[in-house]
Amino acid sequence: MPLKHPFALDVHQQSSHIVKMSDYIDSSMSFCKLCPRECGADRSIAPGYCGGGPAARVNLHRLHYWEEPVLSGTGGSGTIFFSHCTMRCVYCQNYRISHEGRGAERSTEELAAMMIDLQEAGAHNVNLVTASHFTPQAAEAIRLARAKGLRVPVVWNSNAYEKPETLRMLEGLVDIYLPDFRYFDSATAERYSEAPGYPERAKKAIMEMHRQAGDLAVRDNTAVKGLIIRLLVIPGLHESVRDILAWIRDALGNETWISLMGQYYPVHRSCEFPEINRAITVTEYEECLGYLDELGFENGFIQEVGSCADYTPDFT
Repeated sequence: MPLKHPFALDVHQQSSHIVKMSDYIDSSMSFCKLCPRECGADRSIAPGYCGGGPAARVNLHRLHYWEEPVLSGTGGSGTIFFSHCTMRCVYCQNYRISHEGRGAERSTEELAAMMIDLQEAGAHNVNLVTASHFTPQAAEAIRLARAKGLRVPVVWNSNAYEKPETLRMLEGLVDIYLPDFRYFDSATAERYSEAPGYPERAKKAIMEMHRQAGDLAVRDNTAVKGLIIRLLVIPGLHESVRDILAWIRDALGNETWISLMGQYYPVHRSCEFPEINRAITVTEYEECLGYLDELGFENGFIQEVGSCADYTPDFT
């Protein structure tokens, strides 16, 4: 099928820490501390802050052609979109599943079967989208899928509002980490995403992801292992992108792969926040491109400003 792609390639051109899951699923569901909120919900009785219960909830699984080129390739990325979320972004493009929770509960066996189905459909990878609040279930499903013949890399596609100790459940299971780094100011994170302490939490999570997976490795134009950090340019917050990039350079090195995203558009509750109830401007995005040059980043992806709804799946 003919495809248009939102990304342009290149801005310029197993461990001893693996966590045993057999007991953790029960304990985490009875007093949940999976995410930085540590809400303590008994998810066997009532949902946690995230909206998640004892079983993983999934909206859809499908081949997705509009991720970064090293993920989508020619055959597509095998995305599994999980319902609910640990954050409450007022501009969330996936709000129908993240906020409204549209989807159905799936067992770990069913999740594993989805992964195998996607591999058989030709996916270059299995891409778990916003699964942090179902980390124990996802980890168990990956183990089951590997035992049944899953060979393609597993991608952990997340908001980075995560705990290192939770991420350690995925060590040896996840090959590629694809986190957002959304805010460099905690008050801004609380205002737009109800995510207290987000910057420090994201830093620690991304450091753990890098410890596990290292820098991005690409073979035959397809990612096989490593880290790509997504930076969404938000109206009026473009200057904070420089702060985030400076931290990445100092903490991980400017060889880190960056995906600078220009696809923001006002949706969901953005109308309640006039300062972000608009698209980003070309000038804002170009300033962020300048930060990449200034700080010496050479690996990654850029988008056309306004790449947006055409690439958002239909979650209805």
